[in-house]
Amino acid sequence: MAMLGERVRVQPDDIYLQILSQADNGGWVLSLPPSLKAQQTELEQLLGQVFTGRPTSAYNLALAQQMSLNWCMSKCKKAGVSLDDCMSGKL
Repeated sequence: MAMLGERVRVQPDDIYLQILSQADNGGWVLSLPPSLKAQQTELEQLLGQVFTGRPTSAYNLALAQQMSLNWCMSKCKKAGVSLDDCMSGKL
């Protein structure tokens, strides 16, 4: 358990589940932090290029989540900000 004042890192599994999830209707829902919202269209287009026409499956969802996490990590790195800070909106 984290002590008061300790910095708690977000686990990678938690991060990509926060970024991309599956809606009740089977579609995907992006939930980017405010620091990356302005670039959301870029990620949507990338996901569309890769997954349009492919079946909806748990495997493809997992791939899309990993791809989304990698995209976020790249954007944070380019901005010179840690993934934790970027995801918490400190970009």
